[in-house]
Order: sequence, then C-alpha cells, then structure tokens
Amino acid sequence: PGVYIIGMKDQFNIHDIETHPLRDHMQCVMDEIGFVLFDKTNAKSVDEFGPYFIEQYILLDALSKQEVAQNVITYYCRHKDKLEKGLERYNEKRGKGFICWRFLSFDS
Repeated sequence: PGVYIIGMKDQFNIHDIETHPLRDHMQCVMDEIGFVLFDKTNAKSVDEFGPYFIEQYILLDALSKQEVAQNVITYYCRHKDKLEKGLERYNEKRGKGFICWRFLSFDS
C-alpha cells in the first residue's frame, strides 16, 4: 500500500524531505528517471512497495517512456526469478532501485 506523488522536474528533491508536510508518511522517493532519493522501506522485492517494486517502473514507462523502465519491465516479464535472485545477493552499496541494476549479478 502506498500513494505515488508525481511532481515536475526539480519540484521535489532529497533536501526537501525534512520540511515537507508529508515527511512522516513518506516511504520511498524516486526521481523521474528512477534514482532513489529516499527509502525507509528496507524492501528488496519486485512485489513489495519500495525501490524495486515493479509498479513504479510501469508508471514511469506510461508517463515518460524511460528506457530503464522499459528494460526493467521486459526483464521482469521474462526473467522475474533471476531478478529476485539478483536482488537477494545485491548489497545496495552502489545505490538502490533498478537505476543501479547494472550492478546486479544475474548469473545462474
């Protein structure tokens, strides 16, 4: 369960969180291309609200046709099991969300 707030470019950034009236309700904030600006979900699942939740990439694709969103959706549809196994091993030291998916290992 979550609500997506869609803003215009440069309308909201990581520095605005502390003073934003919805800050106590925010779980995950991403920019328009998928960079995770804030995350307190600790979720590493494609089926759970958080930086890897497939739903937000479908939304990105519908709104802006971003290449990363299309790649994530295609990979999710064809190789969900590999995607989940890669997430289990990924330590998030280089970032969160699928914008950083080049660091995931998809070896069998």
